[in-house]
Amino acid sequence: MSTRLPLRGRKVMFLLGLLLPFGWAAQVLAETPVPEVSAVVPQPAAVGEGQFRYLGFKVYDLQLFTSGGQRFDAGAPFALAIEYDRKIRREVLLKASLGELERVEGKRADHGAILYKLTRCYRDIAPGDRIVAAPKGANGMAFWVNGARTCTLNHPGFRDRYMAIWMSEKSRDRDLARRLRGQG
Repeated sequence: MSTRLPLRGRKVMFLLGLLLPFGWAAQVLAETPVPEVSAVVPQPAAVGEGQFRYLGFKVYDLQLFTSGGQRFDAGAPFALAIEYDRKIRREVLLKASLGELERVEGKRADHGAILYKLTRCYRDIAPGDRIVAAPKGANGMAFWVNGARTCTLNHPGFRDRYMAIWMSEKSRDRDLARRLRGQG
């Protein structure tokens, strides 16, 4: 004996069947790296991701891409993509970056020079905007905002110092740092 769904239930199932491929396509598109990531990381795949929240409000999503999704290695190609949910002025981003550098490594004499160099890299951010940072050796990071390259910042040891904001055990959210590195 077979039970047949009422007409309304059959319509719902039919519509869900039609929409399923679109949901799959949306998921594939969400996992596809943006062009600037593909330009700097061979065969990029997300190794880790997470969200940063402040006072309960989501500020941004993060994804770390490595070649083939391999475990994070600062000496290998990688890119960090940050997609913002909030409007943030450049001055606020600069102040937050400097504050996090000081929190992670203590006050250092060259923080002013780093802040000055970052002013060329950052822009005012609107919801949906994306910043991508990728290393250029141990001393440099290239930055893109919404796919447009804004700068390459060169400063002694900058790659590891800048990435420590998100990736180190001294980062503000250690669980997020572990998830980004693919360890949690």
